[in-house]
Amino acid sequence: MSLKITSKSISTCKKYEFSIYEHKLSFIDLDDYIFQILYDTNGLNYLFQLNIPLNGKDRIKQLQRFIETDFCGREKDVSDSEIRSYIAKNKNETYYSFFAEALLARLNIDKIDTKLVTGVISTNENLTKISTGADVCMYSKNNLVLGEAKFYSTLNKGTHSIIKDESFSSKLSDYLKNIISSNSEIILKNIVGDISEMTSSEIKKLPLTLTGFVLHTHNKSGKYKTTYELVNKINIIDFPSHYKIHLYHLPIESKTELIYKAQRTALDLIIKEKGL
Repeated sequence: MSLKITSKSISTCKKYEFSIYEHKLSFIDLDDYIFQILYDTNGLNYLFQLNIPLNGKDRIKQLQRFIETDFCGREKDVSDSEIRSYIAKNKNETYYSFFAEALLARLNIDKIDTKLVTGVISTNENLTKISTGADVCMYSKNNLVLGEAKFYSTLNKGTHSIIKDESFSSKLSDYLKNIISSNSEIILKNIVGDISEMTSSEIKKLPLTLTGFVLHTHNKSGKYKTTYELVNKINIIDFPSHYKIHLYHLPIESKTELIYKAQRTALDLIIKEKGL
């Protein structure tokens, strides 16, 4: 099983692209595939602690990020109806966006650079939007990636949320302002605290990709052309030629069912790890 990226729209300025993760899977198989790549022991470990062996406690803590806080410590007692009750009570449109963020990080590794690690970028106290605001911040020796992930009921709502609020353009504008014009050292810190330093001249040479990702309910008509055209709404001033903005989306059959399966699968894996 695999996903492939198919380009659907390129902006008139040729700097920005909108693509879809396409596949030939049934929706049930797609759900299974998502959990396969996201909950895989080595894959999930890679997102959190590169090159450090996984122990049982770490595995449990990582999986607990995908369940309700109230479920932690009593995983064996959580019923299917309790999971569904939590989902039904939550009316937040962006509910469970963390799942989309984690999936985006996994897809970035698979599709952009297999050496990417999750971390933070910091150059000074003013760079708060980069240090703390990006849903996904990843780097390797050859690439920098900032990501915005949304888990919406529709592609159009999710895309508007990325493009039209400050989360998308302001992070990149801050990056350009604080790093491209800076002569200071740039701090790259991975998830377990290992720190790398690069000069501004070194980091300016690295390609940067801003990835906007929407995980959303499938549009039965399959027509997303109007949404793809939103790529022309992006306008970043003084955008370097070796930087890219790439919007991706992945249609699923049911948001509530995927959230349910995500929690049920994580709970079952924790129960197995604990030997309950």
